Amino acid sequence: MRQLFFIVLLAIFAGSCAITQTTVTPPPNANVPKHAVFISQSGTQNYLMQTVLDLKNNEMVVLSYNYLSTVIRTGIYLNPDDYKGGQLIGTDAPFKEEVEENKTETSEKNK
Repeated sequence: MRQLFFIVLLAIFAGSCAITQTTVTPPPNANVPKHAVFISQSGTQNYLMQTVLDLKNNEMVVLSYNYLSTVIRTGIYLNPDDYKGGQLIGTDAPFKEEVEENKTETSEKNK
């Protein structure tokens, strides 16, 4: 009986952890690049920001996704050859433990 209880509990837990996928569609008036090279990505639990290089006109574009999707055209023009074949390195908001560790390391270096 006890094993049955744990199996049912595990099944309920596994069912409640179902992964859902949400497709974000930008507003129809947004000028989203069709062909782009990713430069960087950062985000938090509720926010995602991607910096891309629009290959049509070699402009840096910032795409941000949270409750609203926005496209920011920076007007900064880059050479696409500098970014092709590169490695995408994502940075996320630091966890509280990481921030505390960094403060400890910094204070030790300053002594």
